[in-house]
Amino acid sequence: MSALLLLASCTDDYKDWTAPQQIAQPAVTTFGDGSIAALAAAVDLNAIPAGQDSVKVCTITAPTSTDASYAPTYVINFGDDTFELDEQGRMAVADLQQYIADKFGRNPNVVHTLTATVEMLMKNGDTGVRMATSNPFEVKAVAEAPFIDPNGYYIVGNVDGWACKKVDAWHLVNNGGDVYANPVFSYMLTPVDGIDTYEIKFIPASAFDADGAIANWDIALSALKDVDEVAYEGRFSHSNAGGNIKFDAKPGANFYNITLNLLDATYKVEPVSFAKYIYEIGNSHGWSQSMPLYGPNDDGKYQGYYYLDGGFKFKPNADNWEGDWGQDPNSATGTLVQEGEQDCQAEAGFYQIDVDLAAMSYRITAVNSISIIGTVNGNWDTDTDLTYNTTTGAWEVVATLNAGAMKFRMNHDWAISWGGANGNPAAYDDLTQNNGKDLDLPEAGTYKIELYITYEGNNKVVITKQ
Repeated sequence: MSALLLLASCTDDYKDWTAPQQIAQPAVTTFGDGSIAALAAAVDLNAIPAGQDSVKVCTITAPTSTDASYAPTYVINFGDDTFELDEQGRMAVADLQQYIADKFGRNPNVVHTLTATVEMLMKNGDTGVRMATSNPFEVKAVAEAPFIDPNGYYIVGNVDGWACKKVDAWHLVNNGGDVYANPVFSYMLTPVDGIDTYEIKFIPASAFDADGAIANWDIALSALKDVDEVAYEGRFSHSNAGGNIKFDAKPGANFYNITLNLLDATYKVEPVSFAKYIYEIGNSHGWSQSMPLYGPNDDGKYQGYYYLDGGFKFKPNADNWEGDWGQDPNSATGTLVQEGEQDCQAEAGFYQIDVDLAAMSYRITAVNSISIIGTVNGNWDTDTDLTYNTTTGAWEVVATLNAGAMKFRMNHDWAISWGGANGNPAAYDDLTQNNGKDLDLPEAGTYKIELYITYEGNNKVVITKQ
């Protein structure tokens, strides 16, 4: 015991362990007649056998004690994080994996260098004395992760009679960036006539040959082995060890939103029935007014025309924020996401706004001008420009016009123009951009024109003779 107390009194001396040697051999740090040696090779967590719960991160030569009732115990420190270490220099696989994932992510192609120290304690039952802290040394490690194909995954199955060919129309992609930081891939599947239960697998892009046939079935994503269920969500295998992933067709669904999380090995299928309207809300209206965008074809594609100024978002309902969409901060401008989103951004101006919820994307097109064109100007080659009024929300002009025909067109181009709906030349209160009829102005004169363009079915013009 007197020898042990002498050892304890020299703790400060033990803190100055020899620094790791900068040579090809593993670095050795001594304490008394004990030492810590860094491993020469990186710890690859992908190579850990199934069921093994600890992994060697350094080599420990234990010091001797004159009192056998006192035994050395160890902890390893990565910065402020401390983990248990056994006498052979092994720590829990789960602890090391979680630490690397939290600090660096789970990319298995990167060797991470962790600066570590080891603390030695001498214990007798509940009594313990910290005897020494090593100088820093390095632990090199590779995170455990499955293979994720950055080029995406393709659906094969009864959607095409198990032709098992690479079909670009059935391509699951992610939103870009590091697929180990953003491992979610998604696709909107259009319902296939005649299928009551879908049966599919997912094939990595790298599994196809140059002719688009599957050259490597081993890396197909399948249902878990011995699991045969029909479900809208569940887990999958990263190998072709199981059966087909199955889910039932749902009456009334316009699409099936399929998402795969390649790290969690989970899938989810969401039957989607798109509403007729979604809503833009933003800074231009003090984040207090919901502006409708119309989707006429139940395909998730919406359009509207509004003034934007700074931040804006989209949401499913006019009266609440539940389920709103915004810009994905990890992807290119124009990519929508529901969780972790940022405000979309626009310089002050009037815009055509297009949203595609099936593709989770949006696009804004500046409306630089809207003009009157037609024989009311004397011919069909002359535009009379209107000016947007931010207070009234109308495009306005006071102009002297001839009796005759007219339309309104965007950006001095015929790509988008508005005329009377349903072939009616007098449909001033129902303008359409889909093959609208030339509007009829019966009398020449000076008129105030107030054009309200918002969304299909709600566009109108007020013409007041001066």
